[in-house]
Amino acid sequence: MVWLAGLITLLTIVVWVYAFFDALTSPAAGVRNLPKILWLIIIALFTPVGPLLWLFLGRPREPDAPEPAAPTAQTASLDHLDPSDFNQASDRDRPLGPDDDPEFLRKLNRRIDPEE
Repeated sequence: MVWLAGLITLLTIVVWVYAFFDALTSPAAGVRNLPKILWLIIIALFTPVGPLLWLFLGRPREPDAPEPAAPTAQTASLDHLDPSDFNQASDRDRPLGPDDDPEFLRKLNRRIDPEE
């Protein structure tokens, strides 16, 4: 039974530390139901219950997936334009990473073997 009490104590400490630092690092605008400073006081003073209250009632919610914006009159009028009409390179013309960029690979080869 002693090991069960130790396990519960350890679990309480872990949840307290997690909740306290989560509340401390959360943006004040995202905290729900109470001001951030009041949540920190509740977590610190009411150790077994405060962290659980924070996790269920005060923690900022995960942002929902953004809804696709409805096309406005301005964007609807631009839908017929082709990206190649502009002098900018389209996304598929650009290398995805350094290992896809031939110029980067040439510079890398020169740095590795300057005699070449």
